[in-house]
Amino acid sequence: MLFLVILFEWGPPLEYASLIEAPWENFKKMVWPIATVGYRFAAVATRMTRSTVLEVMREDYIRTAWSKGLHERIVVAKHTLRNSMLPVITIIGTELEVLLGGLVVTETVFTLNGVGSFLVDAISHRDIPVVQSLVFLSTFVFVVVNLIVDLVYVAFDPRITYR
Repeated sequence: MLFLVILFEWGPPLEYASLIEAPWENFKKMVWPIATVGYRFAAVATRMTRSTVLEVMREDYIRTAWSKGLHERIVVAKHTLRNSMLPVITIIGTELEVLLGGLVVTETVFTLNGVGSFLVDAISHRDIPVVQSLVFLSTFVFVVVNLIVDLVYVAFDPRITYR
């Protein structure tokens, strides 16, 4: 943020702007937090995808597909990406849990109202019922996202079945 303020003489608006009442002000307030969080999550997913694809490319069945003369697009899309997506799906699910659980630092830096800042305020005011409710909500989201990730595994790996 300091770089943006010094170089471009830009600072995010510090007051809340409703999406319905002032969409442009809301966009100006949300563009940098979204970009910051998006770059971080994209970097993690991209790095995991790259490493798992490189690992799968060394497998025997990929060499067999190449030796059969299959087109590069088929080998990469059908064989390589499909078999390398399980760790990527796991990482995306974990990152989604962090995102839904609240980004306390991002909300604090960009002065956003969110679950993370609400939890910090509740802790500082010793509002135990609110803290318990938010911890329960975060736990519930964690369990539901893990369930969704486990169900998505079936679509990418036919060896996995749930009976």
